[in-house]
Amino acid sequence: MPQMDGHRATIRIREECNAPILMLSAKSEDTDKIMGLSIGADDYLTKPFNPLELTARVKSLLRRYTQLGAREEQTGVYTSGGLVLDENAKTVTVDGEPVHLTPVEIGILSFLLKNAGRVFSIGQIYEQVWDEPAYSPENTVAVHIRRIREKIEINPKQPKYLKVVWGIGYKIEKL
Repeated sequence: MPQMDGHRATIRIREECNAPILMLSAKSEDTDKIMGLSIGADDYLTKPFNPLELTARVKSLLRRYTQLGAREEQTGVYTSGGLVLDENAKTVTVDGEPVHLTPVEIGILSFLLKNAGRVFSIGQIYEQVWDEPAYSPENTVAVHIRRIREKIEINPKQPKYLKVVWGIGYKIEKL
């Protein structure tokens, strides 16, 4: 894709809607498939593919989408267990207790909560929150993640909400 890669396109689509996404790629490694599905693709098909299989997969995705319907309007409140972020009020609570986060920390937490259960690389997090290309984001994002953990986790070394997926990135657990 000339303007952005399929992973970034998937993330952007998922920010706006719940339309079915089928990734078609020449990348056939298990890690490529796992990453594509983890960031929000509904299905993954590698090239070369049988056109009849592609048609069947598209029909299946469309059938499921039309039967289950599009995602309801977001209220701006995102939760995972006792972790609650109100995007409109810019407030965060853990088990009913207010937690004070900086605007950047709220941005990171909001992005991950909106996509709970999906894994994002440090570069993807940086590009989404700072809205600029990630040239060397490792330390910047890691420091913010550590600070968020210190504020929302009972034991930051054994996090309940904000988890690392070694070698890939971070995610908020769906609880």
